Amino acid sequence: MSVLKSIREKEGYTQTDLATKTGLSLRTIQRLENTNKIPKGYTLNALAEEFHMEPSALQAQYLHTKRSRDSEISTIKMINLSAFSFLGIPFGNLILPIIIWRNNRDSQFVDEVGRRIVNFQILFTLILSLLLILMPFTVSKLFPGIPLVLITALMAYLFNIVVIIRTAVKIQHQDFDFLNVSFRLI
Repeated sequence: MSVLKSIREKEGYTQTDLATKTGLSLRTIQRLENTNKIPKGYTLNALAEEFHMEPSALQAQYLHTKRSRDSEISTIKMINLSAFSFLGIPFGNLILPIIIWRNNRDSQFVDEVGRRIVNFQILFTLILSLLLILMPFTVSKLFPGIPLVLITALMAYLFNIVVIIRTAVKIQHQDFDFLNVSFRLI
């Protein structure tokens, strides 16, 4: 939640009330709440004065929130990138992300985004396992001599690598709308 919004709501102000009392425009209040950027200059002083606090104390609240958010994003990056461990550890794409996710679930943001990453990896592993179990009994009869199990495993691994990289790029751009699979196991 935005620092300004939480302070404003705690004081019982609407955005319009705060704009009127501080002399700032309603658009400025809305922008500060939406972006959660640290106000500067006149804006910082007007808000600090209205909330009966020092400008440095208001800035400190913004910095603390920013550090917390950066820490949460780093944890989400670790959850996602730890799924690469499937390249060297069987079921590593489940083991490490689940451990990291479970140890950091105290943050609602990390819990929700990490849950989507782990859910995708569980679904990927289940579908790949099912394909690899059923393939020797079905497709190999139609295409004898072609290593379809190996080809399927390699294609699935490449697909998972692409998904992990694509997710990492979205996290880097702070776009957290990814891996919204309608079927959830966790």
